[in-house]
Amino acid sequence: MKIEILFPVSIALFELDTSLQARVHARVTQYLATEAARRDVAASPVDSVETSYFAQRSILDDAGLEDLRRVVLEHGEAFLRWFGVGDYPLEIERSWINLFRPGMQEAEHAHEGSVLSAVYYVEAPENCGDLIFQDPITARRAHRAFTRTQAQTQQAAQQISYPPKAGRLLMFESWLPHA
Repeated sequence: MKIEILFPVSIALFELDTSLQARVHARVTQYLATEAARRDVAASPVDSVETSYFAQRSILDDAGLEDLRRVVLEHGEAFLRWFGVGDYPLEIERSWINLFRPGMQEAEHAHEGSVLSAVYYVEAPENCGDLIFQDPITARRAHRAFTRTQAQTQQAAQQISYPPKAGRLLMFESWLPHA
């Protein structure tokens, strides 16, 4: 039997160097102590998360995270080259901070209209909840033979999760639903 894998979905994982991690942590911590952060990082009206998403501001600018912006763009361009896209001028359209306290979560969503999305963990306390990607091939779940399988393969998984880790940057195509 010959098996070929068609249409894989790729997730890029990067570990930022410790000096950049420390600078980002310090700047985010300083920003969260400001009046602007107290105003902009508020309870979401639709999810159980504290977020600056609805503030319509770029957290990278507000918190002075130019180094993080540069690294995200560099890694994004490298990821696109890996896809074979070539030189594609990336820009960061939006950025925000999400604070998840015990019991909080983010509903499944995607970022349609963007090329790539990224998640960076400034802190990741133990048992703070994974980033979850649902199987995007929804047609596969149309038959119970595939939804009841106990197989331990990526093709049989209904979801794949990544545990948070401070200093980790994950990047993925923006259409990919995540929670």
